[in-house]
Order: sequence, then structure tokens, then C-alpha cells
Amino acid sequence: MSSDGLADVKLVLIGESGVGKSSIIKQFSAHVFDPDIDASISNKVIVKTLEIKDIKKIIKFNIWDTAGQEKYRSIAKIFYKDAKIIILVYSITNKESFETLKNYWYPEVKSSAFSDVILAVVGNKHDLYNQSQIPDEEAKSWADSIGAIFQFTSAKSNSGIDLLFENLARKYFNPNFDYKKQDEEAKKEYEMKKKEKEDKKKEEEEQDEDVVKVPNLNNITLTKKDITDIEENKKKRKCC
Repeated sequence: MSSDGLADVKLVLIGESGVGKSSIIKQFSAHVFDPDIDASISNKVIVKTLEIKDIKKIIKFNIWDTAGQEKYRSIAKIFYKDAKIIILVYSITNKESFETLKNYWYPEVKSSAFSDVILAVVGNKHDLYNQSQIPDEEAKSWADSIGAIFQFTSAKSNSGIDLLFENLARKYFNPNFDYKKQDEEAKKEYEMKKKEKEDKKKEEEEQDEDVVKVPNLNNITLTKKDITDIEENKKKRKCC
């Protein structure tokens, strides 16, 4: 904890080149997606402060974007060995990027990082879900096995990214934080609001159905009851 009361935390993203580490950082820090962003060839630091209002905590993420190319692997551990949080990123459209997380990057983290480092496994490019090469349950199961938070993200559509960093902040402040429970509560709230919106729309449509526009009457609108009364009056006039 820094002297100004902020939690000053080093966070590092690691994974193969092209999985979208830089895009995730850019979307989180500036809410921008650049489809032409180059794969990192050097290590950059982005600072982003996040306030978790309900627990009255503020965290300053010092986010390190590491180069994923194989030729830079030997120096990567210099940057993540003292990290408090490490995000292991793979592309859901690239099976090899996931296997490399399991067989290379995670073992490297275990051998070099703090023993209490907070981990997250992120399946990026989720907007391309129909091209996924890794079964969802396989990825989630592996994340569970290493005690990591799991999150699908899409830097392109800005899906899951804010939730990822919020969950990591909550985990930092509370080691017993259950992100699955948090996500389930958020899902229930979303479904409830969605249902309320659908119910309101249905109610409005039903009200609209009860009003019929009659042409050539200066845009006067009559209810079905009004029209029924008019028809009944016509019948009475005919019979009399």
C-alpha cells in the first residue's frame, strides 16, 4: 500500500504474441480498440486507477505489457517475477496459444513469481466464439486447477474486460473473494433488468393493440370499444 492510501499494484500480462494482450490493455485504459496495433516488441507500462465503490477501495494498476515472441521469453521473467497480479492470456481461436500457457508460461510463473501471486486466465477474442478451438469447460477447468480467476474477453467489443480488472482488484483486497459468486449475482441482476425491460415492452405493445387508427378522420384514434359501438349503431340504423 502506498503512502497516499492507494493500493499500488504491479500487474503483468503474459502469453503468446498475437493473443491480444496490448489490445486488452488499450481497451481497459483508454476504451479504444485498434485493429492495426502491432504485437509488442518491448515492455510497456500503463497506469490505470480503479475505484471499487461498494468496498471503498482504490487500486492503482501498473500494467506491464510483455512481448510474447519466443525470442523475448528469456527476459520476460525479469518483469513478472515481482508482480502482484499476473494475467495469462490466450486466444480462443488459437489452440497452440492455450497449450503454451499451460506448458510454458504457467510453469515459468510458478518458478519465478511470488508464491501468493494472484492469477487470471483470459480467453480473448471472444467475439469470434464460433471459431473457438478450445472447449469452454476445458479452459475453465484448467483455470480452477491453478486457482485462477477465469474470464472471456473481447478487446474488439470491450466485453468482459472491465469485469476482469474489477474482479482482480476485489481479489487483491480480499483473498477469499469468490469471483464466480460475484459473476452469478451480476448475471442474475442483468437477467432481472432484461426481464423488466421485456415486460415493459410487452405491456406497451398490448396497449398499442387496444388503440386503432381510423383513416380519413383527421388522425382521430378510437379504441376497439368505440369502433364496436359505432358498428352496433350502424346496425341499429339499418334495422330501423
